[in-house]
Amino acid sequence: MRDHLANLSASARPETGPNAISENFTECVRVARRSINMKTRKLPAATLLASMILISSSHYALASELEPIVVTATRTAQTVDESLSSVTIIDREEIERLQPMQFTDLLRGRAGVDSSDNGSFGKTTSIYLRGSNSGHALLLVDGVRMGSATLGSAAWQFLPVSEIERIEIVRGPRTSVYGSDAVGGVIQVFTRKGQAGPPRFKAYSRIGSFKTREVGAGLSGGNAQTRYALSASHYQTDGINVLDRIGDDDRDGYRNTALSGQISHQFDNGLEVFGNLLRAQGRTNYDGFVNRSDFVQQALQGGLRGHLSDRWHSQITLSQSRDESDNYGDNDFFSRFDTRRDMADWRHDIELGERTRLTAGIDWQRDHVSSRNPKLDRDRRDNTGVYTMLQTGLAGHDLTGSLRHDDNQQFGGHTTGQLAWGHDLTDTLRGRASWGTAFKAPSFNDLYWPYQSFGAWGSYQGNPNLKPEKSRSAELGLRYQVGGLYLDMAAFETRINNLIATAGAPDSRPENINKARIRGLELEAGLTLDNWLLRAAVTALEPENRKTGNSLPRRAKQTARLDIDRQLGAFSLGTTVTARSYSYNDIANNEWISGYALMDLRASYQVNRQWQLAASINNLFDRDYETTRAWGGIPYNQPGRAYYLTLRYQP
Repeated sequence: MRDHLANLSASARPETGPNAISENFTECVRVARRSINMKTRKLPAATLLASMILISSSHYALASELEPIVVTATRTAQTVDESLSSVTIIDREEIERLQPMQFTDLLRGRAGVDSSDNGSFGKTTSIYLRGSNSGHALLLVDGVRMGSATLGSAAWQFLPVSEIERIEIVRGPRTSVYGSDAVGGVIQVFTRKGQAGPPRFKAYSRIGSFKTREVGAGLSGGNAQTRYALSASHYQTDGINVLDRIGDDDRDGYRNTALSGQISHQFDNGLEVFGNLLRAQGRTNYDGFVNRSDFVQQALQGGLRGHLSDRWHSQITLSQSRDESDNYGDNDFFSRFDTRRDMADWRHDIELGERTRLTAGIDWQRDHVSSRNPKLDRDRRDNTGVYTMLQTGLAGHDLTGSLRHDDNQQFGGHTTGQLAWGHDLTDTLRGRASWGTAFKAPSFNDLYWPYQSFGAWGSYQGNPNLKPEKSRSAELGLRYQVGGLYLDMAAFETRINNLIATAGAPDSRPENINKARIRGLELEAGLTLDNWLLRAAVTALEPENRKTGNSLPRRAKQTARLDIDRQLGAFSLGTTVTARSYSYNDIANNEWISGYALMDLRASYQVNRQWQLAASINNLFDRDYETTRAWGGIPYNQPGRAYYLTLRYQP
């Protein structure tokens, strides 16, 4: 119901209606417990980490070959097998191997992840983590909270893949760690980083179907004290006609120019100063009475970190994110929605014992809105959060507890918490369980949209009395790992209350009237054997609207993904198969969206140590499919078979 006005415009995110920590983990080197001796697994992760945070970068090559490190789940570095969360990591090596054309290509079909979009190439994209709403997935870029304060969700479609070093997907509630939005989980994007050594230059160029052209270049380097990285890219495509029978029949293009940079310097006393930047700006076209959006997405951060004592590490960060869009109809200005988030965070990590770490901090956030047509009734609000987390081990059991209180200028105080347990059942099998609460704050559009009449479609007005959407979740998981094989399985249930929906049509406004129950099972597996690399994921969901018994819209009940790659000397061959079952486009479950399966092929040839040639075929069988529909049940078109060729220079 909240999408009915936005769908009129087949938007790429123009707001023409009401719905319209980073740790520098590459330096947090630790000795993976399994790599030394299976008995070492009884050693505390916190002690190993604290003693090695300031080790020189020459040891990172060793750590990167061992168990992957994740920092998003707890704000502190852990290996994946230590984490008490369901985690998926996508590193730069995998990104280059998969040759994605857009960010969602990397996420499609992953465990617990589903997506829908209003056509490809820079069009509105929704990410659903564990079946929760699109606004229930928190996006972080190098620890900076991203998203539109007016829409209440992130612009996933504008993330430049070329500037991404690593992606961490943490499934399950994380509001007690990060505050509002993290009901279904957190996706954190880390930008390209510099490493010690002489300056290294890299570049690439890509051409392909739909008159796609892309170029990028970067420079990085440093020494034991100072690291730097700077890269830029430009992506442009004529795209496809995203809607039939609405607007014109021309292709709806997209262009994105991106810049990322990082710099850090560590003084002789161990104090480190650092800064990060990611900026993407461009234009996307679509069909409707509003048919163009000029956008800016930006994350900026600076800070200090260091040890106050042998057991006390502290970090202070100041950051800002921007989500800006100017919207046009046939080149005539229609509306502007610019949002800015100013943020500050002061975090402390204290080692209380060999197996016990306390994390505590305070963060502050101010949302600013500058809008035109219409101008919202209020244009700013503040939120202050106090959080704490305790990680410990007791008699072979790992325990984590977190607690957070948010004081919001609009809806007052809200407290969330989480408990997690883990235990090594055998040397190769680990069990885990967790329970947690979360909330989602109403967006500015939900709260402050002024009264507006839309003729035959009725009227709409925001509701300043809205309460946050609340959830509670439980999870049981198992992880089996031996040699190059791992299997990770999780069963979960999430119940969400006070879901915001539009009520009272034709004169409507949002109300806290819906409830949801989401049950699911996830399976993720990987195998590295000789020159073969296999990775698979399967998700089964029951996303139910508890008020009506219907399925939540645009969420498939089953998704699956299979990646297979084979190295043959200088050649690499691979394929990705993704599948998605049927879903419904609307709350009433009247509009059926058929399931589909897609196959992509890829190949690369390492010409020499510096040059690589890569090629890919997407949607090999030229399958017609859809993930969502516009007003009137008209499906958003998706690309057919497409070919791409990439030349990469990287010493």
